[in-house]
Amino acid sequence: MPIRILLPIVTLLLTCSLAGAEMYKWVDEHGVVTFKDTPPPATKKGKKVKVYTDGDFAPAPSPQPAAPRRATPAPQPAPSVKQRFTGTVELYVTDWCGYCKRAERYLQSKGVSYVAYDIEKDSAAMQRHKDLGGRGVPLIVVGSHKISGFSPETIDYYLENGR
Repeated sequence: MPIRILLPIVTLLLTCSLAGAEMYKWVDEHGVVTFKDTPPPATKKGKKVKVYTDGDFAPAPSPQPAAPRRATPAPQPAPSVKQRFTGTVELYVTDWCGYCKRAERYLQSKGVSYVAYDIEKDSAAMQRHKDLGGRGVPLIVVGSHKISGFSPETIDYYLENGR
């Protein structure tokens, strides 16, 4: 009989101890808002981290009407220093893949230096494709970034942000 009573009590105590956990909110260097139950990795000086505790999750108060504001010029953001990617883009392709052909045409239209490896005709390219975690084609490598599939927006992002 004591075990039938003790087991639900222990379960209840363990469950209740999780309710007091903290949540952390921060914005990373790419502008992504992140919520986690662990603090952010190595915070930089000036990075704001909001810590939410159990009491912070109460319903938000109803919004009050905003008081009229004087027209003031909005602060201009500091110009960000972007470094365009200047290396050679790697494409892992097959000759039958339409998206691979589109990716090649897109890079040509942008004047981007690239090299295409056909993974069905080049065993070394097939091995590099596997080592990079490739599961399909095209696999596009811009610097240290891998792009699975053809996405002009993603290619442009990594070309403009150079790393």
